[in-house]
Amino acid sequence: MTSDNDWEKILAAALISSLFTACLTEPVKVWVQRRLKRRELRRSVYWEMVHNFGALLGQVWMAERDDKMKDGIGWRFEMGYQRLAYDIALKEAPTLYTLRHSELYFITQAYRDFDGVIHKKFLDGSQRLLNAQFVADYVLSHVKNRDFSKRLIFKVSPQWFKEHLRDNLPSTNYIDVHPPSFRERLYRKYDQIQYFVWARLYKTQRHKTT
Repeated sequence: MTSDNDWEKILAAALISSLFTACLTEPVKVWVQRRLKRRELRRSVYWEMVHNFGALLGQVWMAERDDKMKDGIGWRFEMGYQRLAYDIALKEAPTLYTLRHSELYFITQAYRDFDGVIHKKFLDGSQRLLNAQFVADYVLSHVKNRDFSKRLIFKVSPQWFKEHLRDNLPSTNYIDVHPPSFRERLYRKYDQIQYFVWARLYKTQRHKTT
């Protein structure tokens, strides 16, 4: 027969074990859930941004070839413009604000610029086109300067947009408000290596498909 003291020891051990498990596993579980939620939110916003940049770029190319298309850039872009993921992200403020400050700032700025393409008033079609060109090139500048994640941008982009990035990122300028840090200089060395690989690898692949 098990004595009362033995039962007390068993219950105490079980209680300590359960408390230890709760204290250890629950914070880890919450942390993992937050990380997964942040990852899904960030990925969906990036996918939507790429979609919008692609839609706007199509309108820019069309207007560059045909002057009659300049005035209609805004309303044609509006037909393909999406901001569902961004609006949902705004309602998930605790998760959204875990993004890097600069990344969140430039994501917000991108959507303001998208809205501006649609709603701003311009003197003429040429001014409207210049604004659309600036906004369409926005993604190149901020991927080049690491305001957006290059890895994630490429992961969510369709093939034609990846080719657009590979063709134009090497010639896009860095923006230096302050002299680049040692870490930034290392990143730029890596960029140069990556551009060299792109030029060799994807140029060869295009020759094989043509």
